[in-house]
Amino acid sequence: MCEKEIYEITIGLIENIFGDYRKITGKASDEIQSIAKSHEIPAEIYVTENGELISYGMTNENFGNIEIEKHKRYGEALYEKNGKPICIYILGSPHSEFNVTKEIESESPMIIIFSKFPYSSTYDTLRHIKSLVENRQKLNKEDLNALKMIPMMGPPEDKRQLRMECLEIWKEVVDKGLIK
Repeated sequence: MCEKEIYEITIGLIENIFGDYRKITGKASDEIQSIAKSHEIPAEIYVTENGELISYGMTNENFGNIEIEKHKRYGEALYEKNGKPICIYILGSPHSEFNVTKEIESESPMIIIFSKFPYSSTYDTLRHIKSLVENRQKLNKEDLNALKMIPMMGPPEDKRQLRMECLEIWKEVVDKGLIK
């Protein structure tokens, strides 16, 4: 998947799952991105047209008090560097649990939102794409992006099988020339 497609998918997730419709102008500088690495946060940081930072990351792990404290320190470091409110969005797999039992306090203006990606639609999407291929219908950009995302969004115990199924579908799509 090319970087432009990943960028577009990410912007779509930020808008549709987290309800943040601010105009994103691009990724933050390498200096800002290094803050995520130094705090061991697997995230990409984006800049809005007003210069505010949005951090977006995905996890397969549970999210508890240790993780919220780690993200608070990360948000404070971003605020210290940028001086504008920070939004941290974490998209968990369907099996991730949110177990935070304490409130965080910070002088830095920030929002930390954890949301789980529903996987019930994963299997519906897989069946839909399979039927398109079986009926020799060409797949559009959305279908191809969904096919790429299916293994990540399924339950952990099915990831290997989903990857193999998606690779088989992908091979068939390419072999039969079913790309719009």
